[in-house]
This record gives sequence, structure tokens and C-alpha cells, in this order.
Amino acid sequence: MFMVSCRSLPPLAPEDAGRVPLAYEQALPVSFKAQQTLVFEFKPHWWWPTVRLTALGYATVNRKTGDYAVVCLSPLGVKLFDVACSNGVTATRMMIPAGGDQGGMGKAISDDISNLFFNLVPGTNATVKQSGARLVFRSEGSEHEFSRVTRQLVRKKGWNAESRSTLIFSDYRSEEGVLYPATMMLQNHRYHYRLTIHTLKMAATFTPAF
Repeated sequence: MFMVSCRSLPPLAPEDAGRVPLAYEQALPVSFKAQQTLVFEFKPHWWWPTVRLTALGYATVNRKTGDYAVVCLSPLGVKLFDVACSNGVTATRMMIPAGGDQGGMGKAISDDISNLFFNLVPGTNATVKQSGARLVFRSEGSEHEFSRVTRQLVRKKGWNAESRSTLIFSDYRSEEGVLYPATMMLQNHRYHYRLTIHTLKMAATFTPAF
């Protein structure tokens, strides 16, 4: 016979809740290079079945400057897409037969990938509420959910006139004093694609920058 005791978490004071995103961001690497596996699922047309592609990904990210480059290759070495941002200018090249508004989908992919690495904490004007084991920070166009137990980002939502997406962060790991989510899942609700990323290798740099 087993007895389970469910006890709700005590509420956090507003100042303590506000310190959660800051502590989280300070634990993240400022810049890193990562080797990843990716699963990309999409529909070339709304009436087609979902296409599922497994690929290798290589990412180079500098969270201080905002520059990044992500390349996605098929197992045969064929480039599926690459996204790069340098000095605030983003370029996206897609070799996926997406159908429909391919230009809009390409921009959505670049925006979504950028959101995986940047803007991981809410702005100072965000409102916060405690919902069960979550802290939910909400501002115009975005919502960040942090675990009250681990103090880590677990879900991020973003929306604008062009797109709407949900990002999930899990399987956190710590290497050489830096924290990162080894698994990230991205769901775009406007263009109906899903990207699941598993980090295999991480080479990170950690210096106080924020």
C-alpha cells in the first residue's frame, strides 16, 4: 500500500519571482557551437500527409552580438535549409518543397530559430502570475513559463500578425559551468511545421555579459 502526499508549492514573493529569469539567463552560455540532430515535420500542402525529415544540424550562436548560423543537412549531406544572422541582417535559404507561401515560411523558420536562442527571458514590463508549479510571464506578443522547482524556462510562446509559435525546452544539462536545454521542440501554428532538436555536442563560452 502506497500513500502519496500532494503539497502545493508556497507562493513566491514578487521580487523573488522577478529574479528567476535573471538567474536563468546568467547561467546560459554567452556563445556556443553545437552539433545536433533534427526532426523536421511539415506539410507541403494542407491536403498532403505530413512529411518527416531527419537531419544533422550545426549551430553557431553568439547571444551577446545577436549573430548566429544554423545549417540543416540530410543524412546524405544535402542541405535542407540554412539560416544566418550577421549585424542584424538575416538570410534564409530553403531547399524544402514547402509549397504555398514558401517565402513566408522561410521567414517564419528564421524567426522561430532566432527565438530558440534569443529573448529567452521576459522583458521588465511583463506581468507575472503563479500557476501551479509554473511562473508565467506575459507581455505583448510573448509568454514565458518557468518551472518554480528548477527555475528553468520550460515553454515560450510568441505571436504576431504573421505567425504564431510554441517552443518547449527540456532535458537541461550543465557542462563546464553553463546550462543549456539538450532538447528543444518548436511548433509553428501558422505554417504547420514542427522542429525537434536534440543537442549531441556543445562547446560553450561563459562570460558575464548581461
